[in-house]
Amino acid sequence: MQQNAVRLGYFLGIALLLAALFYFFASNWPALDRFGKISVSVSVLLLFYLFSYVGSLVLKRHAFISNWLLAAGGLAFGVTVALLGQIYNSHADSYMLFLVWLLPNLLFAIVTKYQPFYVISYVLAHLAIWFFLDPSVIHVALGDDWWFMVYWLIALGNLLLFWLTSIERLRSRSIYYLSFLVFQLSLFLSAFVEVYGVLPELLYLVIGAALFVAFLRWMPNRAMLVVTAVMLALFLIGKFFWYMGEYYSEGFFLIALLVAAAIVWGAVAGMKWLRKQSSQQDSLWGRFIQEAFIVLVTLVASSIGAISLTGFLALVFDDDKSVAYFLFFLSVIGFIAPAVLSKSMNSTVRYTLLAMGYLLGVGSSLYLEGYAWIVFLMVLGYVWTVNGRIPVRLLTQFGFLLVLYVKLSDWGSSQEWVLWLFFVFQLAMYVVQRLPTALQNSSLVYALCCLLILTEVHDRVIWLQFVINLAYFALTTLLAYRALQQDRKASFGIALGFWFAFLLMKYYDLFWSLLHKSISLLILSIVFFAVSYWLDRSANGRQEEQGVPIFARQRFALAAIIVLQLLLVGYQVQSSESILSQGRSVKLQLAPIDPRSFLQGDYVQLNYEISTLEQEQFSDENAKLRVVLRPNENGVYQYSGYYEQNDVWNKPYQELSGDVIINGKAIDSDRVEYGIESYFIPEGTGQDIERTAKFAIVRVGKKGDALLEKLTSE
Repeated sequence: MQQNAVRLGYFLGIALLLAALFYFFASNWPALDRFGKISVSVSVLLLFYLFSYVGSLVLKRHAFISNWLLAAGGLAFGVTVALLGQIYNSHADSYMLFLVWLLPNLLFAIVTKYQPFYVISYVLAHLAIWFFLDPSVIHVALGDDWWFMVYWLIALGNLLLFWLTSIERLRSRSIYYLSFLVFQLSLFLSAFVEVYGVLPELLYLVIGAALFVAFLRWMPNRAMLVVTAVMLALFLIGKFFWYMGEYYSEGFFLIALLVAAAIVWGAVAGMKWLRKQSSQQDSLWGRFIQEAFIVLVTLVASSIGAISLTGFLALVFDDDKSVAYFLFFLSVIGFIAPAVLSKSMNSTVRYTLLAMGYLLGVGSSLYLEGYAWIVFLMVLGYVWTVNGRIPVRLLTQFGFLLVLYVKLSDWGSSQEWVLWLFFVFQLAMYVVQRLPTALQNSSLVYALCCLLILTEVHDRVIWLQFVINLAYFALTTLLAYRALQQDRKASFGIALGFWFAFLLMKYYDLFWSLLHKSISLLILSIVFFAVSYWLDRSANGRQEEQGVPIFARQRFALAAIIVLQLLLVGYQVQSSESILSQGRSVKLQLAPIDPRSFLQGDYVQLNYEISTLEQEQFSDENAKLRVVLRPNENGVYQYSGYYEQNDVWNKPYQELSGDVIINGKAIDSDRVEYGIESYFIPEGTGQDIERTAKFAIVRVGKKGDALLEKLTSE
């Protein structure tokens, strides 16, 4: 068990070190010039690989350290590529960043078969696709038919990965589950694209039904079946809302109520038929279909039923308060009481009634003034006491906390004390060992959610804010170690997930500067390494590490990929420096705004005067362009009226001595993107730039490629 703590400590230490690097380079520290930043980033990249190699030779007992450092090097390469984009002001979070980052990591995955490289490559590929379709700086208008095709291509690609992992041609359980989830999500989104009539909906229903049957009979899988059921339920609920917006009337809600009742009746009839099949009664397939049907029917029927009943009564009766009182008592007497007190009720009907009762009860008790919410909380407390079923208690816990939070928050101007109360209460429930594991884990999620939100409250004195953030970090770390020691995998995953969520959220927290956060994380990383090393030494080698480090087995192949990374970095530096040294300097008028890139820190998003070519209409809105710029009497370059698209000029062009031709890409009928729309700045200086910057100095190379050099006020 101590060896597991050692492994976790080294893992968290490496994670903190990587986070410190991300934060440091994102801060865009002005004390380092561009060659200093490049030197530091490349040195750090090589140090990761060097330590991984040395670890493979020295740390014979701990192959995992060498392997993790190798994976950290793959991530550090992404930091280096992002830094080059920051230094040379390429697009923030450009798809090319992730594509270049992907190439060596994918080679690492192919060569090493190491699972972290599979996951990193998978994530980077999808990030590249995402930012290609939806860039962070420019706006690209895509038609519905185009989006439908994109969703289907992503779905088919992930289906192929899922099939390859299911037959173990590609051995990765992580990709197995990730590809299935993304496949489901892509199909789900495609069903809501308004194109080709009802075809998207029909395709989704047919494929969803086929998957449902597949995970029941051909390859029974509880997790896949429940995910499929949930996605089908969300699809039906989403379509219900769409039709409600189109046909909002008493008749629509009445028909929807009948449909909800029919869904429940059909599910009950199906369950009875299943139970009559004696050969299937206790089979794996029989249990799977019962679970999936309960999930599907409860989500769909309770949501449609509760919303339809509320909408129907609201349209029939004008008095909203009377309707709310009626729904409140109906939820308690007509839905919750029968679902709880009846012992022989079908489980599908029970959970549907209970879910409808909770939906109506929560909504009406929050709407009504007075003490209705207290009565509802008492009802929920009684349900918790008399019904020990895990799904019922999970639903009851969520409803209780939701109503209590909203009502207590109304009592004061600050919600902070309510979050503290919930944190203490839910953490105490997690500690109580007599509760079922599922309830303990749900309480842990609620407790850590409350504390994470409290770390983002900034209207306190500095020392108190620091103490709360430190307490959160210490608590999640302690909980992760405690769960690991007790072999509670779910609790360990929850604590570790919130630990990483903290690092992610602090990136966007403006209370501390990125540089100060980087230094703090570096110190914590050293502490984790030191403690882990001490624990490792105290173990006295009682447990030997199995396996050979990757570097010890494939050093030459890995060295070739590392050289490729250096060549990619060198090429980017050389091509950018050649433009800066040999390109023509042009002055452009601009209008900035100020966001933050996830990997590259603060930047100013630029909109140039030449970004819109007035009185022009491009025949191909995604075509590459060559735009002619010409200086005015003030030395500011403007659009000359000439551009070349697909090797054809818009009108006869005669070059003048001061003309500069810049490459661009059409993004609309008259808008152009030049690749110089992002200017990265030191943290916290965005507002000053917005106030003072009026012009941009850009270097344009002989081939028309441009680099943004600096911003100026005159």
